Amino acid sequence: MDLRQFIPYSVLAVLAALVLATTPALAQTKRALIVAIGDYPNETNKNRGNTDWPDINSANDVLLIQGALKRQNFTDIVVLRDAQATRKGILAAVDTLIAHSQKGDIVVIHFSSHGQQINDNDSDELDALDEAIVCYGAPSDTTGEFAAYDGSQHLRDEDLGESINRLRTKLGADGDVLLIADACHSGTITRGNDGPFLLRGNKKPMYLANHKTKTAPPVAPKPRPFLAATYNRPASQTDMAPYVVISAARANEVNQECITATKMPAGSLSYAFTRSMTNLRPGETYRLLFNRIVTELLRMGKSQHPEVEGDVDRQLFGGQVVEQQAYYTISEMAENRRQLTIPAGRLEMIYPGTTVRVCPAGTQNPAMATKAVSGTVATGTLFSTTINLAKPLPPGLESEYWVFLQERTFGDLTVRVSLDSLQRPALRQQMQASLAKLPLVKFDRTTPDLQLCQRDSAGFSRVAVKRMSDGTQFGDLIKLDEPGGAERVSLRIQDYVQATFLQNFNPSYPGIDVRMEILPNKPQSRDANDTTSRQPFLQNGLLALPPGWISVRMINAGDLPVYYSVIDIQPDGIVSVIFPRPNTPDTPDQYRLEPKQSLIIPSRVAISAPYGSETFKVLASLEKFDLRNVIKMRERGNLSMRGVKNVLELLFGRAQVMARSSVAETGFPETTIGSFSYPFLIVPKKP
Repeated sequence: MDLRQFIPYSVLAVLAALVLATTPALAQTKRALIVAIGDYPNETNKNRGNTDWPDINSANDVLLIQGALKRQNFTDIVVLRDAQATRKGILAAVDTLIAHSQKGDIVVIHFSSHGQQINDNDSDELDALDEAIVCYGAPSDTTGEFAAYDGSQHLRDEDLGESINRLRTKLGADGDVLLIADACHSGTITRGNDGPFLLRGNKKPMYLANHKTKTAPPVAPKPRPFLAATYNRPASQTDMAPYVVISAARANEVNQECITATKMPAGSLSYAFTRSMTNLRPGETYRLLFNRIVTELLRMGKSQHPEVEGDVDRQLFGGQVVEQQAYYTISEMAENRRQLTIPAGRLEMIYPGTTVRVCPAGTQNPAMATKAVSGTVATGTLFSTTINLAKPLPPGLESEYWVFLQERTFGDLTVRVSLDSLQRPALRQQMQASLAKLPLVKFDRTTPDLQLCQRDSAGFSRVAVKRMSDGTQFGDLIKLDEPGGAERVSLRIQDYVQATFLQNFNPSYPGIDVRMEILPNKPQSRDANDTTSRQPFLQNGLLALPPGWISVRMINAGDLPVYYSVIDIQPDGIVSVIFPRPNTPDTPDQYRLEPKQSLIIPSRVAISAPYGSETFKVLASLEKFDLRNVIKMRERGNLSMRGVKNVLELLFGRAQVMARSSVAETGFPETTIGSFSYPFLIVPKKP
């Protein structure tokens, strides 16, 4: 080789490398626009016009969403409130957001408001109705002073979609857009055990004057998530940023508000999103975030089904996730700084004896914090906990510290039951005598968790167990006139407590990151590896499976080898251990995953009725364990289809559910466990 020819090219290469090395990379900014409309012009403030929309608690959603996004390093957060959030104001705010955004930015747009269906104005909807955000000043109906209303104050999905597409184009393929709609077009006002739970939206569509009603199609279109029409062009086919829409409920469901741990009314989706953001790990996708949200709503006892659409298998925030262990803020501090209160209690499974670490705010991993103070839970209520510290906290505001749970203990798990709806005194006395034998039952007439309702027919006394959080009947009617009827009611309540406990039991441990996928099997196949696409079974983000066979794929995304077990929480509250398989010689060694290992469990699982929301939950540990050793088995139901009905031995009548000090494989090592929940639907088979 002629070095005289080579040297000029090598010099050019070095110079080019230097130029590239000194050229600053395109900086990504995390931006957000929060639109919160709760103080609507209505009969309580007629001086601003009566649009007949009831007020909702959107202002509280702002606090939740802002906090969750700030913890993920969102630095540019704009909030549009009430009178600012007219249709013109919202579109102007989106235009400003587009103007400020740069290629590769990450953007979240959150709506907390009422929603409504309105005449389709360009014939692009099969049902002749557009989805719309009810902006400030928009009426609920075209009557009275609004008889000639033309729809100009509603923000239609297609108009918002045009702005979103301009934003996605500005951000480019490396950007990321998440739209959260804590609004719904279905709802009225209902009541729960803690007073009124406001519902967001109006189930009555708005038909504008001079608009012809289009004939409905012969086959009703598949309902899409609220504002899902704003998602219309896959990013893979364009140079647009990927886009995900998460809505609070199905098109035919109500979107019910909730009460947070601090007794603050707020939007259910906003609260579920905030809680789901407290324990994120790098590499998590929007699908995993959505699974967390569904699990949180189930934990709250909400029967609504959130929905998702878009590029759900893309990494959350374009992969720019800040790993964060779950923590609590301090609500009160004693003068001596040796005692504090956090706004979470038994509802969060926090009981006396649980140990904590108090670390400076911003701590991601408490185990690595050098300036930490240890403490122990002393007392607590349903919504708050008092903690005694080993030494005084250094000077500073309450907001300068976060509280992390270290080792949990589990107190007396109780359920509040009301018998007031049992009309016959003899029936009430019979149930009171039967339920009084259960240490976990407390009779409560004012704020019950469950209510026993009498449903007599054909001369028989039947009882329904009703969940008060949303009015859902828990299981089928039970005949009390037959032998063992009262005992079956008792077992139904135990099922409720067990399912509630396990829905709430979501421990985490640094380095443990186990995930799960459900894979439908091909018809007629008997091989667990012979699976088919999940796409035909996806129903707005959730798997909707008819009775049949499925396989389970386990993924260890963490850096530590783990042992795992899978449990099933059915719609009627019955809990079963799926893996290790009951009544088999399976050992914990067969259920071990190495770091980064992925596998399909060789044994298939059969699913069947009851229909509704079901959850598979994975519990994983660094140590061997076997839930079959801490669970007392009692048969119930079709063993070949649903396995064995399991009752946690220590759940009923003892203060400690699972031993804190594990012995060999007989207990559950609470201090080194992680969890993962996979919610899905079981639906009837199509004819």
